[in-house]
Amino acid sequence: MNMMMRTSDVRWISPVRVRLGYGFPELVRGPREALGYLKFRWPAVDGNDCHAAQLACADALLDLVSPDAAREAFIKACVEARMLDEAAA
Repeated sequence: MNMMMRTSDVRWISPVRVRLGYGFPELVRGPREALGYLKFRWPAVDGNDCHAAQLACADALLDLVSPDAAREAFIKACVEARMLDEAAA
């Protein structure tokens, strides 16, 4: 049986700049990359905005919410975790 799962590989018009610790700024270009950060590269302490962003990014990949809504949720999570690159503001 050949099953295909439909997911979108949407990119945001303007990437989000994040900084992990004292490292160099990195660009997150869409919901798929954001979800990877939220699941595997996030600080040990996460909060409500992190969980909301995970849901929004996963839903954006399934076309259930707009990519812009996922981007805004990811930015809120970055602010909560103090990961938003200051130079981007």
